Amino acid sequence: MGEGLTASQLQQLYKCVANGRTGTSIGYAASTLFLFDYVLTVYNEARYIWKPRRITLGTAAFVISRYTAMVASIILLLPNATSSSTTVDSLSTALRLVSIISSEFIVAVRTWAIWEKRRSILYTLAFFSLAAVIPAAIIVAKSIMTNRIEALVSQDTIDICRITISDIRAAYVVPYILTIIYEIVTLSLSLIKVVRWRKSIPKTIRIPLIDTLWQDGVLYFSWMLALGFFNIGIVLQSNVPQLRSGSSQLQAVFHSILSTRIVLHLADSHTPREISTSGLSVTTFNARHPQFTSYFTTGTERMPMSHQTESDEATVL
Repeated sequence: MGEGLTASQLQQLYKCVANGRTGTSIGYAASTLFLFDYVLTVYNEARYIWKPRRITLGTAAFVISRYTAMVASIILLLPNATSSSTTVDSLSTALRLVSIISSEFIVAVRTWAIWEKRRSILYTLAFFSLAAVIPAAIIVAKSIMTNRIEALVSQDTIDICRITISDIRAAYVVPYILTIIYEIVTLSLSLIKVVRWRKSIPKTIRIPLIDTLWQDGVLYFSWMLALGFFNIGIVLQSNVPQLRSGSSQLQAVFHSILSTRIVLHLADSHTPREISTSGLSVTTFNARHPQFTSYFTTGTERMPMSHQTESDEATVL
């Protein structure tokens, strides 16, 4: 086979195989990371999601985000699964999209709950959600409909170097940009509210949920922003199309892992907690009704002090 190739084609074939291995390695790493995280968190999932046997928006989005990403990860681990069949590649792409949308829905519901389910926040989130989801769904649908397998060097080497490609190429930048904008909006709204809580509540009686909301928000936003720009860079590199599948799988996996951990962290925080420090007696806190009441005692005099959020009705997922 190699005897009929020119020096230029041999060089292209070498680069094609190298890029293909890199893309496959990224996909394998992403899938392995997901399965490893699943093993670490499956106990908490059974404890907080399945044991209560209550279906909510949060638990439904949790299941969809987690298990669509799992199926996509398993598909990617199969030898030549996405490069030898357009049907399998299209299924994997659709699963990644559903997982990412579900993950973003979790973050949106979390943001709405943090803002005490204000209607203005709901409308804002709905607008940006539709603005991000509709174009992404259209682009992915067109990509699935035009999927085809092509040789990157020549038809003689299609068994060695091939790729599933569609008419949608650089246009994939659009969903990534819209996702970044959407995440900036949702995470900014969340962090603004959490920062207000952190400033209004003394650190000595600040319950763990406040810090959990802050840490999860910063972690999610940082990773999603970095991965968003990373994937934009990959899409714009037209000479390395083999990396796109692995990099998009990496982003779907991180969306799933971080968003489902948000749900698990909040579920763990729903357990009432007793908070006490030297000189302070704080009533039991429940994550669904965050109200803080402390009494500062000096000798025989007892002076009431209240530290509470802007609303006693704030709920989380």
